[in-house]
Amino acid sequence: MSKRFSTLDTTRLLFEHPRILFRLIERMDRLEARYVREADLIAEVMEYSKTLARADRDRVRLALSTDNLFRTGLVIDIIKAEGERRLVLQDALINLMRACNASLYQELTDARLRGHLVTLRDVRDRLETSSFSQSDPDFTELRDDLNERVSQLIGLLRQNVLRMQTISAQLADMSGDASRVPERFLEFRQNLFEQIVTLYDRHIKPTLVFLNPDTRLPDGTNLFETLEAMVRLLEHNGDHSLADQLFRSSISLNALYKPIQAVAQEVEHFLRKTRRGMVQYNAMEHFFGKLRELKGETETLSMRRKWLEGSDFARGTGFLVGLRAQARPKHYAFGGSSSYYQLLFSELDLRLADLKRSAEVPVLQELEGSSRTARVDVQRINQLYQWLESLELRPTNDLVRELHGRLDGFIEGYRFPDLLAALNRLVNTPPKGYHVVTTNRFRTLAPIEEAESPPDQFVYRKRRLEPSTEAIHD
Repeated sequence: MSKRFSTLDTTRLLFEHPRILFRLIERMDRLEARYVREADLIAEVMEYSKTLARADRDRVRLALSTDNLFRTGLVIDIIKAEGERRLVLQDALINLMRACNASLYQELTDARLRGHLVTLRDVRDRLETSSFSQSDPDFTELRDDLNERVSQLIGLLRQNVLRMQTISAQLADMSGDASRVPERFLEFRQNLFEQIVTLYDRHIKPTLVFLNPDTRLPDGTNLFETLEAMVRLLEHNGDHSLADQLFRSSISLNALYKPIQAVAQEVEHFLRKTRRGMVQYNAMEHFFGKLRELKGETETLSMRRKWLEGSDFARGTGFLVGLRAQARPKHYAFGGSSSYYQLLFSELDLRLADLKRSAEVPVLQELEGSSRTARVDVQRINQLYQWLESLELRPTNDLVRELHGRLDGFIEGYRFPDLLAALNRLVNTPPKGYHVVTTNRFRTLAPIEEAESPPDQFVYRKRRLEPSTEAIHD
């Protein structure tokens, strides 16, 4: 009696050695067939198992034989035609293998999408004449059928999005000859244009039309109109749970439109590339593929492989060598909230008000070391206090830095002692309607550049200028 494998053991071996089915599915897609030739299966198994150890080689060859696959149910039918045997594999097995390899995802064509839409229209028509009773088996079967078809459609479209998002690698493969044979660039460009136009017209454009809620179809409602009609029927008949579920599904389908639209824009942009642009595109895609391989090595069952082993990649390419020694570029961030712009405009208004009062700006008397007297200090501080009386302030979280920004570069002869004097004045005599709050947080302020001043920094206690309680009530 020959050795036999169960369905579980056979499936486990298929996923331990997935390259066999990957290649067979690729050949199926290339030939646009729904079966695998037995001769191709045998040749692929024999070629793959040559490098395995003897025990593993015998196990793979026996488990993936036609008799074992048919007995375990992974091959559902054997067709004899044109002098050869053709094996029809389980759809569930093929779909699971496609889920393990994004390059095997099939692009949805217009015919397949219309088939799903016609099916949903049929469910809607049956729902219009349904009893909506949980005790009616026809309604419960219709409900399950609706859930299954919507979930299947969302799954197919998500797979299609993932497949389209890998189109960059596909475009790089298609344009590889252009960078190697520049004299045939015009001929190649024509062939490339035909291939990409076919990809766009047959797969990308139909999906965009299918997921566009504004699409008008001559034969009936579009996808979202069909779903909305079913949601209204369910809500009208009191089945709010299924209506909410269907509404969330329509939102998920609507969210798939933007990533596919981005792929369409990438294809259009690629068609406008010159030969130099294609060479640069291929180089970037080549090294991106290397990084994806390094990332794939972390997606194993080993818990120790959590980080990219990118040291060899960095040394081999030279992209990242010395990058840590470079200072990170400073960025100027603009907020997106209304409060941010209100604060910005408020600051501009205050600065403009200071400029309008430029005639009133005091020229503080310069202080020299030997000529410094009490009379001069008092006169200087009085000029500063008069300026502060007319200065318009607003609530701020850092009064010291706010004063420094208003005085530095605006008042001639301004020095750090002037800042301390102004701060002391505002703390003891705050502006009308405000009060100063001293915190225990410390900040550092860079010194004013002077010829003979030491390179010290001013460390100060942070103070806030806040509206007083009386002003808030008023």
